[in-house]
Amino acid sequence: MGSRTTDPELWARVRTDDEQAFAALFTRYHHRVLHCVTGQLRGVARADPSAVAGDVFHTVWRRRRTARVETTAWPWLRSVATRLCANERRRCLRQDRLLHRVTTAAGPGATVDPDHAPAVADRLAIAAALATLGPVERQVAHLALVDDLPAAEVALRLRVPVGTVKSRLHRARRDLGRHLRHAPR
Repeated sequence: MGSRTTDPELWARVRTDDEQAFAALFTRYHHRVLHCVTGQLRGVARADPSAVAGDVFHTVWRRRRTARVETTAWPWLRSVATRLCANERRRCLRQDRLLHRVTTAAGPGATVDPDHAPAVADRLAIAAALATLGPVERQVAHLALVDDLPAAEVALRLRVPVGTVKSRLHRARRDLGRHLRHAPR
């Protein structure tokens, strides 16, 4: 299954439960879906863009028999991502409201978690720093630093030697450190 296989050809195979075709579709669109989801969830503190991107593909797999792909799968993937991002925003808002009600109802003397704004600001700064990396270093940095995978696992996922992962990770850490040192506080 090369890059010459069209989305409708892949989709026809996915509809017959061909997991390899689905894996090819996933490989073709995962980065784009993750980028779309990350952009739509920017500023939502409790959101997990990686989980939502995974849910997009889970939904696509579940609905493989009813959906049609005429020219490209991207419009459908984008609409599924948009709907799931809206759900994620509502879920996070409900959690925030619940937390507020619980801490307000607890009354005086109750312990309340400290302000999480600095942690959110740090997370946003790291996300901005990751965005400044090139696509290769960003992918390695995300897997190693955000997903906390060991270099050997990153190498397996990216199908590159461990030494390549280590050198890319070194460059990514150097560039991230440089960006974070110069970021406004």
